[in-house]
Amino acid sequence: MENVKETLMHLISIPSVTASPSEKEAVIFLERILKEEGIETERIFKDPERLNLLAHLPAKQPEEGPLVLISHVDVVDGDSDKWNWPVFGGVEEGGRIYGRGTLDTKHLTVMELNAFLNLKRSGRKLRRDVWFLATIDEEAGSKFGMEYVKEARPELFQNAMVINEGGGFPLRINGNDYLMLTVGEKAVCRVKLTALGRGGHASAPGDDQAILKLAAVLEEIFGAEDELCFGSHATQETMARILGGRTCDNPVAADIFGYAGQNTIGLRDYQIGDRSNVIPAAAEVVLEFKVLPGTREEEIEAFVKRHVKAGVQYEILSFERGFESNFDNSALKSLIGDLRTISREEGFSCEVLPMLALGRTDGRFFGSEGSMVYGCSPLLMDDSFDVVLPKVHGNDESISTESYLFGCRVLDRLIEKNCL
Repeated sequence: MENVKETLMHLISIPSVTASPSEKEAVIFLERILKEEGIETERIFKDPERLNLLAHLPAKQPEEGPLVLISHVDVVDGDSDKWNWPVFGGVEEGGRIYGRGTLDTKHLTVMELNAFLNLKRSGRKLRRDVWFLATIDEEAGSKFGMEYVKEARPELFQNAMVINEGGGFPLRINGNDYLMLTVGEKAVCRVKLTALGRGGHASAPGDDQAILKLAAVLEEIFGAEDELCFGSHATQETMARILGGRTCDNPVAADIFGYAGQNTIGLRDYQIGDRSNVIPAAAEVVLEFKVLPGTREEEIEAFVKRHVKAGVQYEILSFERGFESNFDNSALKSLIGDLRTISREEGFSCEVLPMLALGRTDGRFFGSEGSMVYGCSPLLMDDSFDVVLPKVHGNDESISTESYLFGCRVLDRLIEKNCL
């Protein structure tokens, strides 16, 4: 296990901020480890200075669909003046490893790498193809990362079981410990509203103002948020069944539970003129709808159309559909059972609680109806979800060494169970 600790600390010490030259350095570091084990690798890139890394362990006669281990090695930057440890130090102190990427998601990269290498070292017959995929650009939308990989290698995205980021963090809820396993993601729809009116000098404002029209429509749209009642509640209902009810004494757990049953609207951008003494002839905002899996673009458009008034136009800028695992899927049932059993055997007595990922991940490129995309980087209570959330993209990001090594062991055994 000392090896996986040193590997993580070295990877963290590479300042692989999105779009920086060190993205490539991080990928080459992983590539070298794989090649030293005799594993062929492939570089996939839209820009030769921005590499994604793919490696493959083939099954001679696959009995099941492939397993794809995904993570991203790019990270957001950190303000060294606000950190108590070097942002990219990769140092261990007081039983914790500090540095940007320890939780998002270099810990998962090395957990998956460790399991992948152990499959190769075992020399045993694989019952499915296994792919290791480390990408870049996730923090900036993935156009040079997973989005491009999907264009270049679409066959990887068919009928695969995927181990992804976003889950595996524990939570104590109503006196019991749970490992959170993400099983889906919400859809995201961005809609631009543009209001047109009569412009002029601010000293003589009229009634036909674009900003007033836009404000009225926004008030109506946000006031009608409860009408967004479409999409699947399967994840929330499964959570309620496992928890034995719909109440949680942990505020973070309560938020996660509510998130799995709620559609929301947020204001993401606006343009309302740039001079204080001028009434703008046009004003616009971009709304972001985060809606439950199963929601269709047409449903969002019908809602917007119903509440837009004369003088205000709308445009659907983008729609990324959500996805959710089929809870009758035998693979998911086995995964939950195996994760619970292995975690207990490794010393953490817990149940497994499915959830929707809080935001969008690269798993969205694999997501479809009944998909098998699971966020799973198992950790101990030292890194519980309520402790971890403020640290992701925050100051002094860190992971408990014991927790990380536990996750390496659990994920290694879980992947072995699903591949050998």
